[in-house]
Amino acid sequence: MRFVWFWTFWHWSKESYRSGSLLRSPLHGIGSHWDEWFRHEASENDRQAIEESGRTEPTQRQFIAWLFRHWAREMDWRENRMVPRFVIGQLAHLPPFSQWPAFEKYRTSYGVVGIPALVLAEKSLGEPEDVRAVEAMALPADSAGQAVMPEGFRAEAAEFDAPRLAAKSLLCGKGLLIFLALWITGGRRPYARWLSIALFLGWGAVLGLILFLLAGPEPGNQLFLFSAVLVALWSGLMLAAAVVVARQSFRAWRTGAELSARLEHSQVRLRMNGGLTLKGGSAGLPFCLNTLLALYYARPEAARRSWIWHRFFRKMRSEAESWAGTGVITGDGYLTPVVIEPKLRACLKHDRIRQILTPRQRDASKQTVDHLAETLTVAVEREAKSSHLGMQLGFAAEKPRLRAHGCRHVAHTMMALGGFADKWQMASRVFALVVSAIMLMALADLRSIVLPHPAPIAVAPGSSSPYYLWVSLDTKHPKYFSVVLESDYWSNRRADVKPCGGVTPSVRAEIHLHRLTGMTAANEEDGVVWIERRRRFLTREFHPGERVGRYSIPYLSRLGHE
Repeated sequence: MRFVWFWTFWHWSKESYRSGSLLRSPLHGIGSHWDEWFRHEASENDRQAIEESGRTEPTQRQFIAWLFRHWAREMDWRENRMVPRFVIGQLAHLPPFSQWPAFEKYRTSYGVVGIPALVLAEKSLGEPEDVRAVEAMALPADSAGQAVMPEGFRAEAAEFDAPRLAAKSLLCGKGLLIFLALWITGGRRPYARWLSIALFLGWGAVLGLILFLLAGPEPGNQLFLFSAVLVALWSGLMLAAAVVVARQSFRAWRTGAELSARLEHSQVRLRMNGGLTLKGGSAGLPFCLNTLLALYYARPEAARRSWIWHRFFRKMRSEAESWAGTGVITGDGYLTPVVIEPKLRACLKHDRIRQILTPRQRDASKQTVDHLAETLTVAVEREAKSSHLGMQLGFAAEKPRLRAHGCRHVAHTMMALGGFADKWQMASRVFALVVSAIMLMALADLRSIVLPHPAPIAVAPGSSSPYYLWVSLDTKHPKYFSVVLESDYWSNRRADVKPCGGVTPSVRAEIHLHRLTGMTAANEEDGVVWIERRRRFLTREFHPGERVGRYSIPYLSRLGHE
């Protein structure tokens, strides 16, 4: 009950807004509402209670803690952690809170970090002050206010439309699809280190079995075992990869849709101190990224359902102060070039900035950054020498370090900020892709070994020439069968089955009949024709498989002629 005076103010604010005497909602207009109530409506008892609450710094901190732990929860703002920070930040500039030391840190900051924007002051060639800290906060929407509200600077309302639309696209639109495509092809997976090694060894085992079947010793009766293990191992690895991709993509889409709906019903407040008036849209990229970060600050639990979003927000929040961004952004998330050299120079002079997000343009390359860093180092050394004439100096300072990330789309910035790109993963993905391409080419051969095709039956037509024996088969897989002639009268022959055209097209083997030399008791109708399975793997032919058919020469010769 020590802070019942605040409940009195809040009740007055709500009732006045409901009656129409106040134009703004109690939350979004809390600053002006407090000023009105404290000056004209507060009773003497309320003023005494307020003075008692602010008598010492510990009691002031108790009031701040009460706003966070009790008032915000009782007002059903548990799902938005930024509301009490916003309230305290607005009250910190008004009496009597403007005189309370406990409110000091809330007067210039909401206590959240964001991706700094690179905004050049007029005629600036690139100074550390041009790296502007940006804070973003997502509050429940105000029906009378705009979707994005600037604080500490001025800009046209239309300049915030494109960053907001790009943020929505990245959450559950085309932007997210582009990101998922980038992540699938070369992004880090949510694997433990040991599992990544095990999967890589699994792909190595698949390649080893392929090489064994291509160039190893004749497997004989073990061919079925080796082929079955190869198919099972490859299928298991592909299934595991597909399940992980599908699961994480679905969770990212579902979480993104939830965050997008929250953005639709929120007002984003962008804070950048300095009183600047922005000209141009080069701060669009950091505004977009900080809009996303504001949704995470409001309710971090929502992102934890998706590994992709949780990793992105966690990395961006923890490393935000070492990043900076610039770029004009379109509503669908694409980045267009900006003036970049003075902004690179500003980042090189800044103590904390080590990474910069830029549009993909020629003058933002690594060579340009290295040249600027070398130029700045030489300038500093010359300045130091000129100010210490006659003294012997030694220079051990390192050259400024800065890495530029050229991005075509905001999805590329998400890959960079979240640390999703991984050269090891990319190499593993390419290796798996090459192995899978080989497996797809060999899949039909492996299938004929593991699940043999049905045995074919000899059908018409037969050969009209006495010098040839046609063995026509009713099969759709001729390359996995061969025909063997065994006879004491004719030369033994082996022939492949293949599609043949002509007047009488069919799938057949054509055996040229050639009589054996020497005396024999056999006649021209003596002999057996066997149908054998062919066992092959890509370019290699194994020893013949089982015999699945047996026909006499007279039967095949007369087939189709009677």
